[in-house]
Amino acid sequence: MSRKQSDHDYNLRGMSNLMGERWRKVNDGGERSLIKAPSSASISSLPVASSSSGAPAAPAAPSTSTGDLERAARKQFQQDVTPAFVYILSAFSALGGFLFGYDSGVISGAMLLLKRQLELSALWQEVLISSTVAAAALAALLGAFLNGLFGRRVCILLASFFCAVGGIVMSAAPGKEVLLTGRILVGVGLGIASMTVPVYIAEASPPHLRGQLVTVNTLFITGGQFAASIVDGAFSYLQHDGWRYMLGLSVAPAVLQFVGFLFLPESPRWLIQRGLTQKARRVLSQIRGNQNIDEEYDGIKNSIEEEEKDGGGGESEGRGKR
Repeated sequence: MSRKQSDHDYNLRGMSNLMGERWRKVNDGGERSLIKAPSSASISSLPVASSSSGAPAAPAAPSTSTGDLERAARKQFQQDVTPAFVYILSAFSALGGFLFGYDSGVISGAMLLLKRQLELSALWQEVLISSTVAAAALAALLGAFLNGLFGRRVCILLASFFCAVGGIVMSAAPGKEVLLTGRILVGVGLGIASMTVPVYIAEASPPHLRGQLVTVNTLFITGGQFAASIVDGAFSYLQHDGWRYMLGLSVAPAVLQFVGFLFLPESPRWLIQRGLTQKARRVLSQIRGNQNIDEEYDGIKNSIEEEEKDGGGGESEGRGKR
């Protein structure tokens, strides 16, 4: 073969590869397919039936291919179409994180005015600042028990109620003792919310958005701290009773969350754990919109049964060792 002919063959192969790349780009840039097309290797591995004349017939498709395609298409549809109700639910839940960031950060600016107006000693300053964090830590220890007993929705309502009452008490406090009571009430609400809000968002979110929506709570915590610094700067010029506005403004998001959760549903997972299966299906349908919930409902129920089975097996093994 001459050098000229080999160069000609090389150019033909290069043009063929280039046309193949352009064809793949055109296909990728068009409408996205719900189901991944089978490869040539998988097609060639299918059994081939022979006709009576000896010619090979079309490959026989497996009996379960239709069901697999339907499940894959439904899963892709659920990932592409997420009801707006899920985002509303996550936003109202994450107000608990906003309250945590606000109430833990606003005291730094309010204390500059408090120590002059109420003539606070160094000990009282430390007590007022740390009381909220200490109460939140103790309330968080009871969070798991309260979540299992009353449910996620009731716990968030309880947390927002404590935060709202604590904010009112702080803004109207005539002295340092009443102010300390308000700080403790707010801390109890923050502790319950910190244990409940991430669990509620995770259990109400669709699987493909669960990680993103849970991090919204962390975003709201930092947003609350930023809002606290702005409020501190805005009311710092009020030398008399400026701290009342700083501490009392936390009532607004607490009341908003309380009113919102009067209309929001309970976690479907907690309802299934309590045996309220019909109500759990209604709640799951409400959260997911018009999507098919059978597969997700069965997955939640199976995971709960496996957890209960593992927990019961561990207890029985422990009793046997004793």
